[in-house]
Amino acid sequence: MATSQWRLIVSICCAAVFGSAASWAAVDDKPPFYRLEWQGKSAYLLGSIHIGSADFYPLPSQIEAAFDRAKALVVEVDMNQVDSRALLQKYGMADKALGLDWQSRDQQTVAAMVPYCEAQVSLCQSIQSFAPWLQASQLNLLRYNGLGYSPDYGVDMQLLGRSARRAVFELETAESQFQLLASFDSQTQWSMVREAISVPDAELLSLITAWRTGDEVALDRLMQEQMGGEGETQMLEKILWQRNQTMAEGIIKLMNADGSPAPLFVVVGAGHVVGDKSVVQLLRQAGAKVTACWREVCQ
Repeated sequence: MATSQWRLIVSICCAAVFGSAASWAAVDDKPPFYRLEWQGKSAYLLGSIHIGSADFYPLPSQIEAAFDRAKALVVEVDMNQVDSRALLQKYGMADKALGLDWQSRDQQTVAAMVPYCEAQVSLCQSIQSFAPWLQASQLNLLRYNGLGYSPDYGVDMQLLGRSARRAVFELETAESQFQLLASFDSQTQWSMVREAISVPDAELLSLITAWRTGDEVALDRLMQEQMGGEGETQMLEKILWQRNQTMAEGIIKLMNADGSPAPLFVVVGAGHVVGDKSVVQLLRQAGAKVTACWREVCQ
């Protein structure tokens, strides 16, 4: 989950349509990108976004060259191997006993959803049986679709589609990500729904702009702000910081493994590679050499 991220997790989650904003070309993009060195082995680490548009590709030449050299791809989850239907049935359905059904919405959520659903009747009817976290994910995804972005153009999905002859390793499991989102209490989950409805388009697009320009300070700030408010500490801790530790340990384990292919090409949501508690910082603390490829030459 992106990018990730509360919204990066949706896939976020993220058209070549920016309204009056400037148009971009992939050749000008500089998403967070690093070279890792650990006990004689090397890897590349790309901070990705789980949604995208056709003009993301090809990726910048330095990234494409590194991907071509890579012997294996490492992702958060290999979505090509996931039984989404079973996981949604297990973790994504409304549960009245936990206050997660439509009738259990609090007054603040009802006040936000009534006018929205008056204009989106069929949509709201279609999501009523889902848990609020899944409702929010669907609403966020539809918001991004309306702006021209699709999970089909997400960086991880695109690279997975090009890795039929490479080994693919996972840092997490799909079930762990579904379980994580389903673990939030009803108050936090309904706040996700309210945010999905109310967030301005400009704020949705700001994540994409920060990613494409490689503005890591802005990415870190946006991720923390957009997981702020109700349940702020809980959400940051569970969605970002704890998973960063798992990812960093998983990368080192793969690089340590006897016979592990090298170099690896690691792709995780951009929210995981920025900030003081990021995967990048944890790898450095563990003793890995991490080179920011837009500041120094990465071979």
